[in-house]
Amino acid sequence: MRDELFADEQQAARDFVFDEQVAAVFDDMLERSVPLYAEVQRMVIELAVHFLTGGTTVYDIGCSSGTTLAGIAEAVSPDRKIRLVGIEPSASMREQAAKKLASAGLVHSVEFWPQPVEEYESLPDAQVIVMLYTLQFLRPMVRPQLMRTLYQSLRPGGCLIFAEKVLGSDPGLRRVFIDLYHAYKGRNGYSDTEIARKRETLENVLIPFTDEENQSMLREAGFAQRERLFQWYNFAAYIAVKGC
Repeated sequence: MRDELFADEQQAARDFVFDEQVAAVFDDMLERSVPLYAEVQRMVIELAVHFLTGGTTVYDIGCSSGTTLAGIAEAVSPDRKIRLVGIEPSASMREQAAKKLASAGLVHSVEFWPQPVEEYESLPDAQVIVMLYTLQFLRPMVRPQLMRTLYQSLRPGGCLIFAEKVLGSDPGLRRVFIDLYHAYKGRNGYSDTEIARKRETLENVLIPFTDEENQSMLREAGFAQRERLFQWYNFAAYIAVKGC
């Protein structure tokens, strides 16, 4: 379904939530709202497959409609027998993901965990952890501890891959990047009104960090090997590997 949620004036009257309405149009929303979304997905899947070994586990934190899990499952040979875990507190999103994965006829084991990720003390047997555009929705005060939990959960040689909206370090360039991002959304069919309404609903919900803050969290969690692997104006992706 096409994302026209914020053409409705009523949507601007509440904070953004991952409810049934959002879940129904979420794939279209991502394709039209996240720059180079398909290419970031390809990069994430390639890196996940590279770092996977044996019968280990992939966790997708904030798996939403299951696109990344499906992509990894399709890219991994059936004889490797990996375990896929989607952590997703939105029941509507879990329903969409279950449908997508079922229709793909995947051979790998898939399960969903329904609690917010910060409520889990560990992610057992983690070889690859993916977290795409999820950390930005968590309260800033819980993010450093979550990073430590992810580091501790990973097996040696395992990796964390995450993508985020980021704040520019320079206030002037930050404004330029935001304006160019809004122009990008306009080219993808969103009206100025839709862009403004969605921005208002996200204002108290999506709180991005700067690149320096994201890199600092990785370092303080214990990741000595880390890299920013993608950036488009105010969007970035990172990989961090746990030492052997």
